[in-house]
Amino acid sequence: MATGFARNPGNESRLSAVDARVTPRRIVVAVTAVALVVCYAPILRGMFDQWLHDEDMGHGLVVPIVILWIVWRERKRWMALSPQPSWWGLAPLAAAACVHFMSVMGAGLFAGSVAFVLSVAGAVLCLGGPAFFRTWTFPFLLALFMLPKLAIVYNQVTLPLQLLASRLAEVMLLAGGTSVIREGNIIDAGGHRIAVAEACSGIRYLLSLGFVAVVLAYLADAKPWMRVALLAAAVPVAILANAMRVAASASVPALDAGALHAFAGCLVFVLCLAMLAIVRHLLNAAYAHYHA
Repeated sequence: MATGFARNPGNESRLSAVDARVTPRRIVVAVTAVALVVCYAPILRGMFDQWLHDEDMGHGLVVPIVILWIVWRERKRWMALSPQPSWWGLAPLAAAACVHFMSVMGAGLFAGSVAFVLSVAGAVLCLGGPAFFRTWTFPFLLALFMLPKLAIVYNQVTLPLQLLASRLAEVMLLAGGTSVIREGNIIDAGGHRIAVAEACSGIRYLLSLGFVAVVLAYLADAKPWMRVALLAAAVPVAILANAMRVAASASVPALDAGALHAFAGCLVFVLCLAMLAIVRHLLNAAYAHYHA
């Protein structure tokens, strides 16, 4: 009695044809990825340097890792797709080339980073088609969190946030019975004066908490609108949390600087996550009641 499986020439020929198609496609994808890295090497190095040295952008180090993890986590979805290369990918590639040229001519790191994201989007459309792009829409949106700070916007937003944090901290201290004298972003609480500097404006909380809020919504909730809702909720939560930290630093001199100051910042961030969890619970309760 013969054992084993008889070879089917027809099956072998079909498998060989599939391998012949898959291998060149993988080569094209690999060459495209290498080309993007080489073309944007100075931009990528500048982004990494800012993530490493700018405390407001420290979360940028985590963003690419999370994006790659999400792409891997969703691999069953995109691996089941059949690539349908699209000429529409040339549009974002052309736009990326123009923006990259502007960055080289002096527009700055932000423009070059936008060009890199546009180039990746164009490459996905050209090689995989709209279906692949739709599948990776969320990772592309997350990539916005790793873009460098736009100096014009940052400078316009920082001072108002400093003043807002000072006012809210003053209200909190007065509510707690502490005598407060505030002059702009300078707070005098019982003889202890602190200045709400740019680093304490709350930008750091806004950016990092917004990113964490979107990722937590993705992991904990199947409803896409929850990501937008928690991102919107992260703004007032971050502003209030930063004001609480300023008020604590004004009332307790030991929290004004040093290791305790950093620890208080971490503790407040954990409190922010708890507040976002409460917001998500309330939104889900309201959603369930509305659809009951």
